[in-house]
Amino acid sequence: MKILIVDDDPFLPRLLDIQLRNLRLKDRGFTGVTSLDRARPAVELLADADHDIGLLFCDLVMPEIDGIEFLRHLSDIGFRGGVVLLSGAGAATLKTAFAVGKAYGLNMVAYAEKPVPPDVLTHLLQAYRGDAPPSATITADGIHKVLALQQTRILYQPVIDLASGRPAGFEALARLPVPGGRLALPTEFLPVLQHADGMAQLDWQVLLRVASDLAAVRELVDGAFVSVNVSASLAGTDGFPDRLSDLLATAGVPAGALRLEIQDADLGPGPDATLLANLARLAMQGVGLAVDRFGSGGLHPAALNGTPFDEVKIRIGAGAGNADEVEVAGKQEAFNALGTLAADHGLRCTAVAIESLEQWQACTRHGCARAQGFFVAPGLSIAELGHWLSEWAQPAAPVPADGT
Repeated sequence: MKILIVDDDPFLPRLLDIQLRNLRLKDRGFTGVTSLDRARPAVELLADADHDIGLLFCDLVMPEIDGIEFLRHLSDIGFRGGVVLLSGAGAATLKTAFAVGKAYGLNMVAYAEKPVPPDVLTHLLQAYRGDAPPSATITADGIHKVLALQQTRILYQPVIDLASGRPAGFEALARLPVPGGRLALPTEFLPVLQHADGMAQLDWQVLLRVASDLAAVRELVDGAFVSVNVSASLAGTDGFPDRLSDLLATAGVPAGALRLEIQDADLGPGPDATLLANLARLAMQGVGLAVDRFGSGGLHPAALNGTPFDEVKIRIGAGAGNADEVEVAGKQEAFNALGTLAADHGLRCTAVAIESLEQWQACTRHGCARAQGFFVAPGLSIAELGHWLSEWAQPAAPVPADGT
């Protein structure tokens, strides 16, 4: 088993290699150290099932693919080895990146600022406990058991008002506990739940939990909303607006404190008559309505006319960190076009999946009203929100093209 160092700095990997070899690696079960100066070849190496990397040291600031994006790739390929984050970007950035890695289900060991003193490096190696256990198989029976026991976990991702730099609200993110003590991501459990026809049960459980949490959330941020993803099939069922109104009244929170998001692909070419009527009633009650992943499904732009949606959520797409310049330009052009289309229909635009300062600044330049993503914060428990709010500071505004 080897240690892999991924860092574009020509000096640091050599220094780290020397430090690691002086720490009697063989006694710790490691056979050697190798290094790469780019994340892309590291992904290719680790995607090979026969790789012998047990522990990875990764820089955050790298060309082509930055450290945050690299973590997503590691999750996608199922890397189970330990991950140590290194950076000179500061402790706050490292802490956030570490949380991102944990949210992706990676075996996060530790983080440290560069250069790493030998005593700190020793503690990092002592913190390593081997590969994470293989991911537990997620089954419909297991999910229904979690739902029956009401064990769904809700995390809240801040949504920032770009004009003021202050949190306007939060998006509720559902997570399900699985064997091994980790929380499964929607990409893991939603396909299983959709196949088992169990989305309505999950959606209602999230709505119930959010309704009970809303008062506490609004104590932290006055006037904040919480947005919840629901399926079009649930939103289109008979009596849904009345049942939701009763839920909010019981919780003692105003309807305007809740926003519902329906995915573009779930709406088809446009809402049918029953869904449209329910959406109209929800809007009359004061519930906010958004089209999530706008531009990714079959919703015809003309169908927006006459609907009560007041917002679209658009993914800005991966930045220069994981694509060539032509691909990045194409994604940016598509993002701009969707934003223009939303403005033409009088809809507020919220940019999601913001993972870099470059993307944040692109949002402010192109008329987005709000933004969210790991660059701001991952999903947080209510207990963690207070601490995050005390430390939140709006990132630097973009520099005008003329330099003034």
